[in-house]
Amino acid sequence: MKPTDITALGRRGFLKQIGSAAAIAGVAKGQPKTVSIVVEPEDVVASSAPARWAIQTLQDALAARGVTVVRRQRITEVASGELCVLAAGPASTTAQSILKSGGIAMAAAPEALALAQGRVGGRQVVLAAGHDPRGLVYALTELSDRVLLLAEPLAALNVGKAIAEKPMNPVRSITRLFVTEVEDKTWFNDREMWPRYLSMLATQRFNRFNLSLGIGYDFLRQVTDAYFLFAYPFLIDVPGYKVRAVNLPDAERDRNLELLKYISEQSANRGIDFQLGIWMHGYRWPTNPRAQHTIEGITAEGERRLAVELRYRF
Repeated sequence: MKPTDITALGRRGFLKQIGSAAAIAGVAKGQPKTVSIVVEPEDVVASSAPARWAIQTLQDALAARGVTVVRRQRITEVASGELCVLAAGPASTTAQSILKSGGIAMAAAPEALALAQGRVGGRQVVLAAGHDPRGLVYALTELSDRVLLLAEPLAALNVGKAIAEKPMNPVRSITRLFVTEVEDKTWFNDREMWPRYLSMLATQRFNRFNLSLGIGYDFLRQVTDAYFLFAYPFLIDVPGYKVRAVNLPDAERDRNLELLKYISEQSANRGIDFQLGIWMHGYRWPTNPRAQHTIEGITAEGERRLAVELRYRF
């Protein structure tokens, strides 16, 4: 297959083709149907929250393909002849040994990763290593993607030629805009959507997610859809002040803040930086007789203080 053919296929199509070829060639014949995932307890990278999420993702992918998964803390706990995946950071002596024996150098750079295989104490070991938690997430989700897409799931763990790579671009970001209550409120409140969406971003190696509010308007003229336009009263109640968004129940305001925290936490759990973008700081509607959510309670003194705060904070 020529390189141009691979480009035309796309990464996932190419994985499916080589997976079919591997199964036909009998690469996976005789391999066990049980896989151990090993995380050494002293490995701070492999024990991080993003790495734990990625390890669970790999376990779920294997289970979905009918493979039994056992969690271990040491390779010595793995039965002889059983395949195991070692998730490790750069300080792991076992990972260092596998990389050294294969002549592989994992870059000492943010988000660098390595995939390799070797033998440790007579056991077949697939190494998923990362210089940091995010690099390890990318190594593990690469294995997960292979398991889900290849015809034979255990053939997916046959790394073959080792991989050692690091990102070309330090920031790989995507922005989602909340522009209108009618179109955007449904997905914003969809708690089932967010984990799947953020998992997709992490798997495709985005490292930043930006949620932007109030970006629908540059000027507060003839505004009718004002949800999150002046965002603060839609999220918080400041003690001592009576600033609020008209027609917004307190319970809904509190749910908005809770959901914003949920999105941020789900992002962090996958190794994704979360950014909240506040586009509009206007709160006076001079010619908006039909605006659904205007802002009330900002006095002249409060307006002066707000202007000072915004000047110094933004």
